[in-house]
Amino acid sequence: MEEKIVNKIIPLNTIIEVANYLEDMTEEYNRKFQIDARKNEGVKFTEQVHEFKGEKASVDYLIRFKDGKEIKKSDYNWFVGMLNNLSIIKGIRIFSTIKYHVVDRKSGRDTQFMHLYTFVNFSEEMASIKVEGKNMEEETYRVHSYIKGMIENNEHRYNKTVKNRKLRIQSLSFSIGFILSYIIYFILLANKNNFSISLASYLDNKMILVFGQWFIAAIIGNIFGLPIMMALYKNILPKAKVSHYSRNVHRNVYVDNIENYISNNEVQIGKFANNGKNREIIEKIYKVTSKIVLVQLAISIILFLILK
Repeated sequence: MEEKIVNKIIPLNTIIEVANYLEDMTEEYNRKFQIDARKNEGVKFTEQVHEFKGEKASVDYLIRFKDGKEIKKSDYNWFVGMLNNLSIIKGIRIFSTIKYHVVDRKSGRDTQFMHLYTFVNFSEEMASIKVEGKNMEEETYRVHSYIKGMIENNEHRYNKTVKNRKLRIQSLSFSIGFILSYIIYFILLANKNNFSISLASYLDNKMILVFGQWFIAAIIGNIFGLPIMMALYKNILPKAKVSHYSRNVHRNVYVDNIENYISNNEVQIGKFANNGKNREIIEKIYKVTSKIVLVQLAISIILFLILK
């Protein structure tokens, strides 16, 4: 039965880790097949005992592209090379096949056929696992659990970057606004003598200096900061849904569709290909700008206390 994993950010590294794991497992079984074959070399057909009479052990890769094309190959190096441009990839399927049988002709026992099929599918918003085995229950459980653990070991999609986006957006906006407000203030201060007495007095008013700066920073900062952050958040945020109709403003009120958001994944291919880099940039910006806001808050408090 196919199992879907939800609410995860699945980067390229995880997809490659899954491929590496299945490639290693395939190599392990191919070695067992070779050892088994050598053990039975020169042994009479009726006396041969096979623990791993190999039929097939391979990993196949299928890549679906945005333009509708599909390519399937059993070549790991080809697969990794195709991941250099993730934005053109719509989906990835990794399929592992292990088939062999156990034979004990010496004792006359019946042949026991064994197989283990592993399917791992990735699309932009979906990740699923399916492992089927015959006479390989323990191996089936182990493979399924290990791959599931690799995928689930990633960060939740609905994380602090999404939950606290307003804080991150306003942190950058205010930081830009503070810088521009200082520039405006020093320009006004340099031309103070050209102003009327009443207008020049505003530059010495602590209420205007302190609270006016925050007001100006909020307005100017959002003009420049909001577009920057929304570009970074473009494919990260949940889609909006109608919450209710407000009679006060005579329009629908929209909220984040969290249920849909956490029931899917963010596999970083296709439209989500740059999300890993963008999430990292957002957090780096917030780390710096949050300190700028705190420093400015301290400066504003000090100015409010010392200015008359």
